[in-house]
Amino acid sequence: MKRKLAITICLVFLASGLIRIGVSLLMIGQAMGWWTFGGEATEALADTQRFIAERDANLVGFTPLAYFGFILFMGLTISLGAIGQMWRRQWGLVLICIYLLSHAALFVNFMTINPKIALLGLAIIATIILVWANREETG
Repeated sequence: MKRKLAITICLVFLASGLIRIGVSLLMIGQAMGWWTFGGEATEALADTQRFIAERDANLVGFTPLAYFGFILFMGLTISLGAIGQMWRRQWGLVLICIYLLSHAALFVNFMTINPKIALLGLAIIATIILVWANREETG
């Protein structure tokens, strides 16, 4: 039962990572002018540009393109980490922790708290459960 729980958490992490990868690639292409999608993609790019411009703090100095690149990095770490944890590899947990730290770093960078912090909290709780559920049984 614990193993099924671990696999389920890994699949949720993998799905969220793949979504991050897909959306970030879409937005990088939109920001670079490689393609132009209307509707939500245009609005998301404008919202991101506005969000970054309006921040009093941007410690790293993210541009919209760098921000989407960072989101791509986060998607890769959580996806690869989930795959690693499905195989019960320690490096998978390391990558998941890098994702969690990266997610938290965004709040620190912009010195802001928004509703997305709840997703970070859920991811931390899921990671703690994953560590417990993914332990190999001894004895």
